Amino acid sequence: MTYTFDGFNYFVRLQKGEQLVSNLTKLVKSEQLSGAWLSGLGAALWVELGYYDLDKQEYLWKRIDETLEITALSGNVAWINDEPALHIHGSFSDQEMNGYGGHVKELAVGGTCEIFLHLKQGTDRLTRSHDDDIGLNLLDV
Repeated sequence: MTYTFDGFNYFVRLQKGEQLVSNLTKLVKSEQLSGAWLSGLGAALWVELGYYDLDKQEYLWKRIDETLEITALSGNVAWINDEPALHIHGSFSDQEMNGYGGHVKELAVGGTCEIFLHLKQGTDRLTRSHDDDIGLNLLDV
């Protein structure tokens, strides 16, 4: 992973084989980012996606083990206690242009993955708290 910082935004490039969520989590920790909005694109060797079943209050996970285009990644960076909490959704297409999408648990980068992190202003952290009715950790705004 390589990245640059322009004083307010991070531009990140992940290499083939690197994992998206684990590497971004390391960046958030090492740079102590208070919060950010995330967008990206590229390719994946595999991806594990989730669909949240609201009635059961649990994720249904599916791993897709094939090379895919990352047509879009969107998400945010917040904190739960002292740990980064990345919430990323993605859309993907296979070589037949079939689409997949959902909550990104993890993926391994194909050719490249380019990420833009737009930082939250101020030093106070963007945080998440558990909502018992929904069953998820929601943004504290």
